[in-house]
Amino acid sequence: MKIANYFTPKSYKYSGVHQNIPTSITDTHFSETVFKTHQGHGQDDSVKHHIKVVGLSDVPKIKQMLEAYHVSPLIIEDVFNVSQRDKIELSDTSLFVAMDVTYLKEGGVKEDYFTAILTNHVLFTFHETEPEFLTPLKSVIEKSSETRKRSIDYLFYELLDSITDTHLNVYDHLSDEGARFEEGILETKTVNQEAFYLIRKRLLALKNSVTPIYEQLSRGVHKKSDLIHPDTFPFFDDLIDHLARLDSELYESRELMRHLLDLHMNNQSHKMNQIMTTLTLFSAIFIPLSFLTGFFGMNFVHFEVLEYEYALGFFIGACFLVAVFMVALFKRMRWF
Repeated sequence: MKIANYFTPKSYKYSGVHQNIPTSITDTHFSETVFKTHQGHGQDDSVKHHIKVVGLSDVPKIKQMLEAYHVSPLIIEDVFNVSQRDKIELSDTSLFVAMDVTYLKEGGVKEDYFTAILTNHVLFTFHETEPEFLTPLKSVIEKSSETRKRSIDYLFYELLDSITDTHLNVYDHLSDEGARFEEGILETKTVNQEAFYLIRKRLLALKNSVTPIYEQLSRGVHKKSDLIHPDTFPFFDDLIDHLARLDSELYESRELMRHLLDLHMNNQSHKMNQIMTTLTLFSAIFIPLSFLTGFFGMNFVHFEVLEYEYALGFFIGACFLVAVFMVALFKRMRWF
């Protein structure tokens, strides 16, 4: 596919690799007295909706649904382009979020991606595969009276807050791994380079996900949108505070990992210098010995000293004394 065709406005082409996953739409509508989940979607403004779309392969079906809610064509296009940078965008009728999510599962770090659209009564979330990180959200809607009582923007806050808490847990995990690498570098002067670079890569990916959302929210994006009610502002301000702390800690961890990498490279360079110093000293010691063996090994016609009975012993002793003298000289000059 040509790039020019791919980026044609309103092309509505799914750019991901999960073409084999069928599109399913689940509508959880709720209010103070109502909580119900069903397949498909319904436009009932008397209740609030969380519409979860899993599988983006059925482009016409998703497009038709979003057009029914008067979502901007450019935002619809962004839903299908799963290589978006992390961002928050405002339009006249909706608020759009694209975000990478990192979470812990079975002691390992997993990565996912989702987009969300907030309208007056509906929160859409779009996923290529079933989102494991979103599992607690349905329970929150069902059990939290405050969530069911407040407007839909509060659920949007809870979604971002839940992801931020997940990122904080991932950061703590990566920070502990980084601390173990630091101990290894300082104590044993060695490190598993593949694992070290993986931790560093995940920290950078986490920061690239957190920083754009933090920066855009801190500019007052939530206060500029009519979709966010004033009574929800304090919750978003608290979320911004959490994001600021996480962003600052990620910056510090990134700098620490960079310094640890420099320290590791310095250790390797120092170790190599020690090896080269040792080899150089051995070479320097054998230079005069090689000269002596070469000199006395020449085929002279008249070389009476070679005919002396104890010449070999004297020669070996002289070589030994030369070697001792060279070692003592290097030691005095503090070359080792």
